[in-house]
Amino acid sequence: MLSADGRKRQCYPVICAWMADYFENIHLHSIKQPHCPVCEVPKSLFGEGNSLSWQLGDYGLYFQKMILATQHDEMERREARQYLEDQAVGTSEGVFWNMKCISPMTILVPDILHTVYLGMLKHLMDWVTSFLEQHSRIDRLNQLWAMMPPYPGFAQFNKPYSQVTQWSGKEMKAHGRVIVPVFAATLLNPSASQKIPFTEALLCVKNLVYFHFMAQNRYHTEATIKYMENYLEEFHSHKDVFSQFHASKSTKKVSEALKTQLTLDKQEERESDPAWNNLSAAEKHRCVHEDKTQIESEIAQHLFDESDFNFLTMHLLNHFSDHIRQLGNLLNVSSELPEKVMLDRKQAYQQSNRHEAACQIL
Repeated sequence: MLSADGRKRQCYPVICAWMADYFENIHLHSIKQPHCPVCEVPKSLFGEGNSLSWQLGDYGLYFQKMILATQHDEMERREARQYLEDQAVGTSEGVFWNMKCISPMTILVPDILHTVYLGMLKHLMDWVTSFLEQHSRIDRLNQLWAMMPPYPGFAQFNKPYSQVTQWSGKEMKAHGRVIVPVFAATLLNPSASQKIPFTEALLCVKNLVYFHFMAQNRYHTEATIKYMENYLEEFHSHKDVFSQFHASKSTKKVSEALKTQLTLDKQEERESDPAWNNLSAAEKHRCVHEDKTQIESEIAQHLFDESDFNFLTMHLLNHFSDHIRQLGNLLNVSSELPEKVMLDRKQAYQQSNRHEAACQIL
């Protein structure tokens, strides 16, 4: 390589970062889904805000244990396999495990496109719409969403929010710019019972949006990183207001069955009461409404108790500040640009006969 002083030098490039989404990373590093490829945090604590207490993944030790798992000694082989199982490590060696001058746990960089735009912001909007539907304000959000005027760098939305079924990364990036003022205007004039949940919801949305704004800075200091960490901490302190809206599919299924059973029990209880037939139509309607309100309250409490935020995208936000200290700028290692470059090739491939995909794409 020709240097600035005119001399030619033999250089050995060192990989400092590897741009990939989560599913590519777990295959490259031989980590089982849905565990973190950076640290050894258990899945039950993905929703916690502080990751400082968790040890980084020791891929050198994983490699040694994988070798021991093939030895003749039965005891060593069993202990090594159990260790790898406990750490959610796969049965094959990771691509970067044995490379010189590479730290596998730091070469992984957070992908803003999939972690923030198509990850947390999409989750956040799902929570927001469910929250507004519960409080009968989704129509106001749709109205304000359609009224957003265009300006340089921001494309006007063509449809109300609830009418769109799929969002691209570029559109979710635009969401982050407007969701705080739109959400704040949607929550105006709350009732006495709505003031506390509306305040908590707005603080949760605001802090996550501010966190993702800070993560996109092109220049960082310890002060800006501290701002990021504080916004993330505040987000975690207010996120419980959306807890019931992040239930798993199995929890939702149980809740639907519970709601059906409670409705039938209340109906049977009313009809078995001798005084029920003597009530007027208005009194019967009032009793049914009271039972319905009670059932909805019990279902909401069940969803709150059984739901959690223990999904990987939530946890990966904790590693942003460390990677910024290492690389300085996360936009340089985002997969947004490679994805955009591949778009034309993907469209061309879709028009082909889809035979020998690698040759056609190349």
